[in-house]
Amino acid sequence: MSVLLLTVALLTACGGSDNTSGAPSTGTGTTSAEISTAAEEELLYGCIEPDTARPLTIESGGATLDAAVFGDGAVGIVLAHERGGSLCNWASIAPDLADQGYRVLIFDFGEPATVASDMLAATEKIRDLGAKNTILGGASLGGTVALMTAARAGDVVGAFSLSAPAVYGNAEGLPAVRRFRAPVLFVAAAEDSHFAEDARQLYRAAASGEKELLIVAGSEHGTDLYGGPAGERVRRAVDGLLAEAAS
Repeated sequence: MSVLLLTVALLTACGGSDNTSGAPSTGTGTTSAEISTAAEEELLYGCIEPDTARPLTIESGGATLDAAVFGDGAVGIVLAHERGGSLCNWASIAPDLADQGYRVLIFDFGEPATVASDMLAATEKIRDLGAKNTILGGASLGGTVALMTAARAGDVVGAFSLSAPAVYGNAEGLPAVRRFRAPVLFVAAAEDSHFAEDARQLYRAAASGEKELLIVAGSEHGTDLYGGPAGERVRRAVDGLLAEAAS
């Protein structure tokens, strides 16, 4: 398995919580309930609503990555975060997708050099959890890595990217979309630096017969597109891609 060397800074923590469950304990001992609750709060960084997701970990290249899974549908969605972000980037979006019947996995990248293998490990993880078909998505750099993994992994039935660069260091989306044949969606904001033109490049290069390009007004980047003035259009486009890929 080749390893991408990407000169990016990943994994900015979202902040945690020191609250415990309030379960009784005696002396200096710690109850199993307190240990479980503390571990869950640390893993979910406080950005995921309680009881909406199951925390878990993913092994990738000798590292242990934090992750969470929402829902239990037969169709799995793996979502990759942007440079400098974390699984928290998708924490407000994943529950809505789970409510639509999907099994959704969000995770943290490890080291910059392992983002490709991390995404592949997350894709394998959601299959181990019971997903029969898989759709990959990502924001910014995560979008490029999602497209690369979609072309590389078997049984991926669809992919989408939000503000994905066509090329970022050694992460190259153009060769990937030339190989990927399943439904694919590219989204970017018109005033977001070069990312709108990158989306157009990816769209033109895509070999899929079921490809879509959405350029919206504004300058929002990555998952911020969901909260911008064109958020409803973005949501409809992603939901449409998911429904098409899952059918």
